[in-house]
Amino acid sequence: TKEAMAVVDVGKLRTWLMRLKTVTTTKREGGEDVVVGSFAMHIDGESDVRGSYCALVVAHLCKVLDEELTRGVANYVAECQTHEGGVAGEPGAEAHGGYAYCGIATLALCDMVDKKKTSEHRTGMDLDAFEEWLVNRQCGVEGGFNGRTNKLCDGCYSFWIGASFPLLDMVRGGEQ
Repeated sequence: TKEAMAVVDVGKLRTWLMRLKTVTTTKREGGEDVVVGSFAMHIDGESDVRGSYCALVVAHLCKVLDEELTRGVANYVAECQTHEGGVAGEPGAEAHGGYAYCGIATLALCDMVDKKKTSEHRTGMDLDAFEEWLVNRQCGVEGGFNGRTNKLCDGCYSFWIGASFPLLDMVRGGEQ
């Protein structure tokens, strides 16, 4: 509501979000330098896909989401994609349904800033492999979803996995 937003100092909020951001440069195959940006969960905390999603969704809701905040974040999400096609909390970890949602939602938020659809994630994340990973989360007998390979179904993943499909469509250029 307007009343709720009136108590938020968006300038201080944006400054705090930038304090949580880490930006590095890494080399991709072929020697190309790539900017990678992520957000910590708190000052001096761990950076992961959850932190990046939370930071960008708060920035979006408070109308301070911009190119400086999103710079390199899509590349971080791409680095979190695993050999299976899913998204892990951080590079090198196991793909998980909750992190997959946070990752694809983060890419959708980056797209909101990059209206021309030219952002770096267009070539960074294998969206077909991600879709296949999502589809393979459905359990044959129960019909529900699991959050990781070879795990049991759990009701919470009906949201995390199910909600990832329309976001994937958005990132691929579907309706906003």
